[in-house]
Formats: sequence, C-alpha cells, structure tokens
Amino acid sequence: MKSADKQFAVIGLGRFGLSVCKELQQAGAEVLAVDLDEERVRVAASFVSQALVANCTNEETVAELRLSDYDMVMVSIGADVNASILSTLVVKEAGAKNVWVKANDKFHSKILHKIGADHVILPERDMGIRVARKMLDKRVLEFQELGSDLAMTEIVVGSQLMGKTLGDLALCKEQDVQVLGFKRGPEINKTPDYQKRLEIGDLIIIVGPRDTLAKKLSSL
Repeated sequence: MKSADKQFAVIGLGRFGLSVCKELQQAGAEVLAVDLDEERVRVAASFVSQALVANCTNEETVAELRLSDYDMVMVSIGADVNASILSTLVVKEAGAKNVWVKANDKFHSKILHKIGADHVILPERDMGIRVARKMLDKRVLEFQELGSDLAMTEIVVGSQLMGKTLGDLALCKEQDVQVLGFKRGPEINKTPDYQKRLEIGDLIIIVGPRDTLAKKLSSL
C-alpha cells in the first residue's frame, strides 16, 4: 500500500528509529529523519526524503521543523530518557497532531502518557506479546495496535472454521467489531458476503476493541 500523501517525522535514529524510517519510506511515505548524531543522519539520508542534524529538546529548533505539518511524529530516542521526555513535550507543544514515542520501561511510559504522548511503544514488551499470541493461536497472524484500545488483526481460516460463514462467527456479530476485508487468493473483497462459506486458507481482516478481539479469538 502506497502512502505518498503521508508525511512522517522520526526523531532519534538508533536501530529502532532507522527501521521505522526504512519501512515508512518503502511504503511510499515522505520521511523526515532527525538526530544529533551526524553519522546516523548520513545513514538515514541515503534512503529517506530528508535527514537533518537537530536537537529536538530545543523549542526554537522544533518550531523551525514545522512538525505540525506532519501526519505523525515518532520520538524514538533510546538511551537518554530525559531527552526523550523533553523532546516529546516540546514536539507536542509545537502542535504535532499525532506523537508516538518509544519508551524504555513502564516508568518512562507513564511519564510519556502524562505529558501527552498519543501512543507509547515498549518494543520488547510489544514484540513479546505478538510472539506469544502467534504461539498460542497460529490462526491469528498479528495484532496491529491502532490507539484508543483499538486493534486490527487477520485470521487465517483453519479446519475449525471451514464450512461456516462470516455471519456464523460470534466475533463478526459484535456491534463494535468490523470486518474490513476478506481475502481468498490474490484479491481482497472489502464488502464480503456474510453468507459465503469459508474455506481453509481464507483471510479475514477485522478491527475492534483489543480486549474484545483477544477474548473472542481465543474461543474460535
């Protein structure tokens, strides 16, 4: 999926930040990469739209970056917790619409939430959760956190669901759960027929409250 009309800024170009930059750029987005380290900026400059050496704990510097024009800002400063917190605060006060922040631990995460971070990521914890979910149920490929306790996931139809219809699934009857698409073969149907019989290998793409999805998927 191309995102050529989307603009993202990534502040902090460690391994995590550079990985985010690469994925966004490969998806067709415009990416601004920022770090204090000149070498990291040079690395990012080889594949992102724009890369700058800048201190984002400085209000004047952040104002010049015009981060309020971006769809999302990721603060992925790792080792320096104070710089992470201060950068998040300055970026939010500069009018950035949607600020995601990488946290080192739960204490760091709590502070980030209190100062207005829109979404906080704990990479090791989040990766552990995804791995555990896949270990417990191979039908579920992945939960994609969307914020506000919402999540999106894909279900691979196995023998237990074969022959049933989307309308038969209790999960799809939940008022706050929506089926975004149905994939059989190469094509994705965005308006699936709820009476169509499921076959092994079909893919169901759904979105809803994270806790509801987790509970209902465990009973499939």
